[in-house]
Amino acid sequence: MASHRHSGPTNYKVGTMAEKTDCHYCRESLQGKKYVQKDGHYCCVKCFDKFCANTCVECRKPISADSKELHYKNRYWHDTCFRCYKCLHPLANETFLAKDNKIICNKCTTHEDVPKCKGCFKTIVAGDQNVEYKGTVWHKDCFTCSHCKQVIGTGSFFPKGEDFYCVTCHESKFAKHCVKCNKGLVKAPVWWPMKDNPGTTTVSTAKNAP
Repeated sequence: MASHRHSGPTNYKVGTMAEKTDCHYCRESLQGKKYVQKDGHYCCVKCFDKFCANTCVECRKPISADSKELHYKNRYWHDTCFRCYKCLHPLANETFLAKDNKIICNKCTTHEDVPKCKGCFKTIVAGDQNVEYKGTVWHKDCFTCSHCKQVIGTGSFFPKGEDFYCVTCHESKFAKHCVKCNKGLVKAPVWWPMKDNPGTTTVSTAKNAP
């Protein structure tokens, strides 16, 4: 995602009327009063707020002529309402990013993109050994057998639904046994041997975010 800057209002002008001119809507005299010019018409501040003002997408209130208006991609905000949707940090004078139609600061975007461990739900920070399987990431020591709770880490395992079993537990719980020797009839687990399953898993060390 690229950083952006908002824009200020470009479709109306505010000033004090020196000439004898009436409001386009209520027809009251504007001479000597504050006026707003929009779409070639002059109107008083009260009528502008009532008929012409844009609505802030955050607070849903009109953005009056006396307020500072910001806009981005045909959406409008009061300058005080233009904030990061996660941490609420004001962004009127800063660059920002747009994600899923929401405004987010650069700091929160960096935090959002950091992967979290499926086991402990904590952030995987730079230097952490982590294991990835089918798009899900664990700390190496959090990737454990669902039955005996022993760390699987980078060892062999069997996936079963949302659970993962070490070879020993899978054999005792699920494997069929030979009626003659009573030994388990097991298939090769994931990662065993690695050369027969290239690309099935990824084991890596987390790096600093760019």
